[in-house]
Amino acid sequence: MYGWKRVRMLSVWLVFLFAAAASIIAIFRLYRTATEEIRAQGEHTLRQAREEFAQRVQRATDEARYSTIRDLASFHVDGLAQTMQKWDEAHAAVIGTFRWDATTGFSADSIFPAGAPPRETLVQLWQSFRAWRTQYPHATQWEGPKPEHFQIDNYRMDNNPLFPAADLGYQNENLDILSYAHRPTDPWAGWAGREDDTSVPWVFWYQCGPDDQIRGCFFDYRLIVQKVRIQAADTDVARVLLLPVGTSGVGEAAHAYAGDVGGLPGYRLYLDHGILFEKKTSSARFVASIAAGVFAMFFLGGVVLALHTRRQAREAERKVTFTTQVSHELRTPLTSIRMYADLLAQFDVTEGKRMKFAQTIGRESTRLETLIERLLSFNSLTKNDKIIARGPVDITSLVREVLEEMSAALHAAKLEVQTTLPADPMIAQTDYTIVKQALLNLLDNACKYAGEGSCVAISLHRSHEEILLDVADNGPGIPREIRHRLFEPFVQGGITLTDKSPGVGLGLSLARGTLRKVGGEVKLLEAAQGALFRISLPAGKSSTVSIA
Repeated sequence: MYGWKRVRMLSVWLVFLFAAAASIIAIFRLYRTATEEIRAQGEHTLRQAREEFAQRVQRATDEARYSTIRDLASFHVDGLAQTMQKWDEAHAAVIGTFRWDATTGFSADSIFPAGAPPRETLVQLWQSFRAWRTQYPHATQWEGPKPEHFQIDNYRMDNNPLFPAADLGYQNENLDILSYAHRPTDPWAGWAGREDDTSVPWVFWYQCGPDDQIRGCFFDYRLIVQKVRIQAADTDVARVLLLPVGTSGVGEAAHAYAGDVGGLPGYRLYLDHGILFEKKTSSARFVASIAAGVFAMFFLGGVVLALHTRRQAREAERKVTFTTQVSHELRTPLTSIRMYADLLAQFDVTEGKRMKFAQTIGRESTRLETLIERLLSFNSLTKNDKIIARGPVDITSLVREVLEEMSAALHAAKLEVQTTLPADPMIAQTDYTIVKQALLNLLDNACKYAGEGSCVAISLHRSHEEILLDVADNGPGIPREIRHRLFEPFVQGGITLTDKSPGVGLGLSLARGTLRKVGGEVKLLEAAQGALFRISLPAGKSSTVSIA
């Protein structure tokens, strides 16, 4: 029956643990699903933000390039120097203009700002373009050699839908002038930007024909960068950084996205999730934590409730078995006393029998008195916190006295006693009666459970500030399943009080409780065979010794 109860209890706990594990997995999967969905939304939002930013940059740079090229193409060849000078003064982004032809080179009024590309680089660029154009007269996109670290675009200006003739001012008239002079016409424009240095301004140039003068300007595109940054201010869904290439202290791994910006050489774009997704992630983490906390609360509550219920059931079982056992223990001596009292009352009882009956009544009375004393002591121990005075006690003498008192019981149980006691007094600061009662209880248990022919070994020694009294036997020992609750009330050397061993299972509980009141302790130690109990007492220093 007891084994079936254990199996049933184990099954209940396994079901409970399985339900707990399933709940934990469900909470974790819900949290992971929520975070993955938030992450997917964040990545989708970053892609949208990147595309929108790229489109914004492309529109801003295209507008700047197309408008600048249109202006350069629209100037009339007559009075070109004065027109470009006025245009430079009126246009905030234009920080310098130039004119160049293969015969005279750069004009004297050309302005090269700080950081402008070297003149040789520009001349090499135009010569490479014209060499390619001569080789491929019908091509629409330059594919020739270009200067290193430059991003370059070229625009055919004749019949180009990006540059309608109505927006190009005097270009047709300029082309007519070249034609009247029997000079070739082939209008092209170009733009070049440094890819690794944002301090270098953009270069724009325009030429009506292969041998015509080149007109151009230097453009401060940082104004475009400022405009784009203002338009792409941080939002709740994305944080935007537009920084020059090689900016110190900016690690790409620290950002959700890092990449080049098309149409804006020399800059890199960095994107991070906005505060909205941080809030969503924090909310998901908070909700998961709350769910885990609530589950843990219910789980721990269930565990506590189960343990409490089990403890209550055990207490109820103890009370029932205690009542049954105490009733039996009380009834047995009372029955004997009454029976032998009735026999004594008979007139024909011999003197020998009368003496024997009287001894039996006395023995059973003592047994009844001992049982009642233990019950009263247990009741006093559980309800009374009175401090017990301590004094010096010679434990060596105490052990000898107890052995003398228990000699008859030990002999009747056919137990051999071996002692290892010091020759000199061993003084402990404790209570004489409490220690004596604890030792009596251990020897009484040995008489009950050790078995005939067993050996009881008693040793006394000192360790640091403690007096250690060991009581060991080589009997069957204590069942492992009750060792953890051996010192609980109403637990005997068997499994429960329903065993047939005499007593009510209060001896060890009383021994530990009373010893603790005087600074002592009693423990069950591991032994290769049998049971090994150790009583530890605080060592005393006084020379005045209590012996009774």
